[in-house]
Amino acid sequence: MDLPDPLQVAELTKMYGSRPGIENLSFTVGAGQITGLLGPNGSGKSTTIHCITGFIRASSGRILVGGAAHDSVEAKDRFGFFPDDLPMPDSLTGSETIAFYRRLRPLFSDATADGLVELLGLSAHLGKYVGEYSHGMKRKLQLVVALAHRPELLILDEPMRGLDPEAGLLMNALLKTFTEEGGAVLLATHDLTAAERMCGSVVILAQGKMVAAGAPGDLMARHGTASLEELFVHATGLHTAMLGKELELQRLLQLP
Repeated sequence: MDLPDPLQVAELTKMYGSRPGIENLSFTVGAGQITGLLGPNGSGKSTTIHCITGFIRASSGRILVGGAAHDSVEAKDRFGFFPDDLPMPDSLTGSETIAFYRRLRPLFSDATADGLVELLGLSAHLGKYVGEYSHGMKRKLQLVVALAHRPELLILDEPMRGLDPEAGLLMNALLKTFTEEGGAVLLATHDLTAAERMCGSVVILAQGKMVAAGAPGDLMARHGTASLEELFVHATGLHTAMLGKELELQRLLQLP
């Protein structure tokens, strides 16, 4: 019997008063797949992620994680979340933070957590308060607690931000290994070059609506564009907005 996709989003809508943050959005992320969630600021990426993770309640639609309702205990054990906004407890040490998440996650693996701590170079810093960590160290600690319960779905929001080159290479290797082992990844990013290289499929949002979805190569061929960045600019309507702004920049920056 075929297993359900790790993530299924169907007709997702989130209203903020009379304004839709996301409107009628549907997509899936399959096992072994990295799906990029792309869009300009304000396009609905964060709203989509926060609905999936349960931080905000959708107005309508359905979200399933491994076939289970996304707000169920079963679903929460199946995904790991690597956010962009660093909600880390500054008053706890690194060790205390890991212990806190261990109590929250029934499937928490000490072996996985210890291995990631060593691999990410955090061992010598676990006794320090998180408030003393650099941005990059906090990101590494987030990665440990997002993966220590061995989820089948990993949700990443700008995962490369704040990572040094070595940690960035390690993140790429981690995602490659994770998907080769059958894990699924939803990757929200503004790095279109990385998305074109890493993602087997993309979902492009603009003003709360999906404007393109599919494999990057297929979409580029269909729209006659040479890169994902070029496709993104046209699909989101940014090319029209940029024409006027480029003319204004020429005027403002013209030498006397």
